Amino acid sequence: MMKNSIVAVSDRGQVTIPKEVRAQMLEVQYFTCQVKGSSIVLEPLQTRDDFLEELEDARKNWKKKGGLTVKEMKKKFNIKS
Repeated sequence: MMKNSIVAVSDRGQVTIPKEVRAQMLEVQYFTCQVKGSSIVLEPLQTRDDFLEELEDARKNWKKKGGLTVKEMKKKFNIKS
């Protein structure tokens, strides 16, 4: 378990993320930054390649589980549009 670190905000609003934290994030370069309550939360930004890989995995899983097309769903659930 990592110990808590104290970081300072520079005059330009910059913060240095401690080396131990950066090491855990592997090769992440971009993050989203949000305020949640009284906390600042950084979350890794999904890259285009990550998104495409996730989409391909979902497609394979969908086929494996016998997913339906929109047309098939409309027919199955008697949806008119």
